[in-house]
Amino acid sequence: MPLKEYGLSSSPEKKMSNTILKMIEISKSFGGVKVLENVSFDIKKGSRHALIGPNGAGKTTLFNVISGIHEPDQGQVLFEGKDLKGMPSRKRIGKGLSRSFQNIRLMPHLSVIENVMLGQHSKYNFFDMIKPISLSSKSTGKTKAIDTLASFGIDLHKGQTVSSLPYGIRKKIEVVRALMSKPRLLLLDEPAAGLNTTETNSLRDFLLEVSDKGITLLLVDHDMPFVNSLCQKVSVMNFGKLIYDGEIKGLKKDKNVLEAYLGVED
Repeated sequence: MPLKEYGLSSSPEKKMSNTILKMIEISKSFGGVKVLENVSFDIKKGSRHALIGPNGAGKTTLFNVISGIHEPDQGQVLFEGKDLKGMPSRKRIGKGLSRSFQNIRLMPHLSVIENVMLGQHSKYNFFDMIKPISLSSKSTGKTKAIDTLASFGIDLHKGQTVSSLPYGIRKKIEVVRALMSKPRLLLLDEPAAGLNTTETNSLRDFLLEVSDKGITLLLVDHDMPFVNSLCQKVSVMNFGKLIYDGEIKGLKKDKNVLEAYLGVED
């Protein structure tokens, strides 16, 4: 599928900064407990970037701030240079920032194609999307959904009910549904959670295909072999603070990471 189908452009004059997402001193508290404290880092366009850290480090809260579920108490989230303050999640999706969740949010009683079409909610009229497939066979929405599934080699499942499919396939369908909103940045919350080794490797290859189409990936995951095989850069959090931001290969040499994340003292 051409890059323009995903809302992307290879035109040099349309390239702005090399940074697609910039977080500036993000802080967030709940009930007097500071969950995020002055977190700042950038995500480069076209990169595959991981956000890791122990449980309770603040990773999910930061994802929720980026996607618009929570507003930060202080700081800025800039997407393609524009401040997202006050912008609801739905509008952020329409602007090119989409997200998949750790717990699959597909509708199990619907077919794959129907679930994928629902991912276009920021682009199409809701009533067009809830028509039975037989009534909307010529719709633009359905055509694009089938094309997107085909571009990743999983269109053979388009007519099957989601509940009948293996968990690993459902994970891919969840990502494809997120792609239907034509994101330039895709947030992935624990994409490898619950997968066996074969499914994890298949998902990694699938996400590399997504990346090859020019879509920037930012993911949270605890599976370090998966992160190492997929991502180029990593940001590490601990107790709401950023303790490392750099190349994957530098993780094992960083004292803060060894002590806080890997549980090893230098």
